[in-house]
Amino acid sequence: MPLIQVDVKMLPMKVHYFLFMGGVAPMTSFLPTIAKQLGYSTIVVGTIYSILPILSLIIKPIVGAIVDHFRVKKLIFLTFILLSGLTAFSLMFVPSIPLDSSVELNCYSATYLNVCPEDNIPLSKCSSKRVKDVNGGKFGCDLKCENSVHFRNEMCSNWGFKDYCQLSNSSIVNAIEYYEPNNSHIIRPKSNKNYYSDDYVYLSATLEMNHSVNVDNCFYFRISYASFYFNYSEVVNHTPVCNSSLRSQCQVQCNSEVIMDLITPQKYKGSVLGLSHFWIFFLLVSLFWICQAIIYSLGDSICFDQLGNKPNLYGKQRCWGAIGWGIFSIFAGWLLDIFSSSEVNKNYLPIYYLCLLVLLANFFVASKLKVTETKISTNIFKDFGKLLVEVKVLGFLIWAIVVGICTGMIWQYLFWYIEDVASMNECNTQRWIKTLQGLVSGVQCFGGEVPFFFWSGWIMKRLGHLNCMSLVLGVFAFKFFAYSVLTNPIWVLVIELTNGITFGLAYAVLMSYASILALPGSESTMIGLVGGVFEGIGVSLGSLIGGCLYDKYGGAQTFRLFAYGAALMCAIHLLCQKVLKANRKLGLPSYSFEEVQNNISHSKETGFISGSTEYASPNEAIHMLIDD
Repeated sequence: MPLIQVDVKMLPMKVHYFLFMGGVAPMTSFLPTIAKQLGYSTIVVGTIYSILPILSLIIKPIVGAIVDHFRVKKLIFLTFILLSGLTAFSLMFVPSIPLDSSVELNCYSATYLNVCPEDNIPLSKCSSKRVKDVNGGKFGCDLKCENSVHFRNEMCSNWGFKDYCQLSNSSIVNAIEYYEPNNSHIIRPKSNKNYYSDDYVYLSATLEMNHSVNVDNCFYFRISYASFYFNYSEVVNHTPVCNSSLRSQCQVQCNSEVIMDLITPQKYKGSVLGLSHFWIFFLLVSLFWICQAIIYSLGDSICFDQLGNKPNLYGKQRCWGAIGWGIFSIFAGWLLDIFSSSEVNKNYLPIYYLCLLVLLANFFVASKLKVTETKISTNIFKDFGKLLVEVKVLGFLIWAIVVGICTGMIWQYLFWYIEDVASMNECNTQRWIKTLQGLVSGVQCFGGEVPFFFWSGWIMKRLGHLNCMSLVLGVFAFKFFAYSVLTNPIWVLVIELTNGITFGLAYAVLMSYASILALPGSESTMIGLVGGVFEGIGVSLGSLIGGCLYDKYGGAQTFRLFAYGAALMCAIHLLCQKVLKANRKLGLPSYSFEEVQNNISHSKETGFISGSTEYASPNEAIHMLIDD
């Protein structure tokens, strides 16, 4: 007998999971940090991610009904694989939000540009270090400053711009072509003729880094020379000084990336609802998320059809998806750092092409899959009322929501937080921050999910489902607290080894306990309900709550609050478990594993599969329990 046996029949299914999850992993993992670089706040990102699970809950039953009625499972499956690749690639063309790069010009015996972060946000250690590292050099800035009588008088009398004063009395006004900050220029004259504006003063300034001063939370850059855009071909530089104190707000575009990173706010302050940039981004992200949800559902359904009377082998097929996720996440992170010349703004171009190419390869593999058209029950709320009268079911659903909230915080904001920690403490890690983030995904998969998906059956049989639930909440509390005191992002690799418990074991408990609690013949209903509650309510709330707290208190405080919340829920769960067990209201149904297996086999024979097959029964967790 050969040492390694390969099921040739299931090989295309394994390759599908490997390529599909590997293809979507880079985009899914780095999408929050892409949104951050585009200028969106944590509140906006949290709101988006709170809507996405709800959209998938609405769309999946609709697609299930279409597949059931028209028998077009393979066509829909292939269509959404192709669409997911094209959508991921299209995100490359989404423009960033125009951010207002404004500073204060302060003139007296010398003239400075005052750069102070908004909302009293402390300057990051890395921003200060980068400025000091380029100390001694010169850089140029184009300024668009608010005009005033005081400003005009100082320019005429002390700055030496006498021609400007003559022009201000002239009736001839020529057009100025103005470009918003974040583009290559602020001012680009249409000709070399004179021009003038009553509202703004357009200047070109030269600043010297060795005259920069760092006081508290602000940087002051001294303007050595300034020139007014007059007789453009014959620019004359002047040293700007004032007889009396002058202040003016100026929009700035400098030729130094370090200075622009310091000046430009990281997020858009106004409402994004009026920006076309936002709606393009939101629609593409929503479409990408919906595609994933449908492919997961139909893919699992096809897998179970091919397994036939051996659904216990599902875990061995599905784990190849986790392997693909880990490998391509690590590779994508390395590519991002290799192709990025800047420590500040990363070049995400490689992952757009990577996602497209891998998903196109997956499209080719999926087209070779043998697909059996089966009936899909989309009514996951059929026995909803009957199930909710059980105290143990209600408590289980609350636990699923809490775990979903904690999971949403990790999924959406861990990479964001890693970048914040690196910028505040460990500047040398910024050059390879994407590689680190890719390695984090790899650790989550290989060090956590894959082994615990296989060990979960053994753990649940020895600890029991309820103790496993308490363990998951306790480990979440430890994990969040560890993040709240993090100063070196490299330690995330160690902390994320707990992902085996907080996701691998939690997901297995979620699915297997739902199968055990389900009334006879209602397993699909119960598992679909639990999956919907976990993602549609839990992950959605975690994304929204986490985003709001992160925006108000910062990453460290937010993770500390989540740690307290998880610890509190762990204590409550242990207490309720003890009280309800004493009252015999939390006892498990008397179904044996053999009866569960028979019920699953009956579901397969009748041709009905859950409409939420992303969380569908039979699940790898319950079948690992059966195998043991």
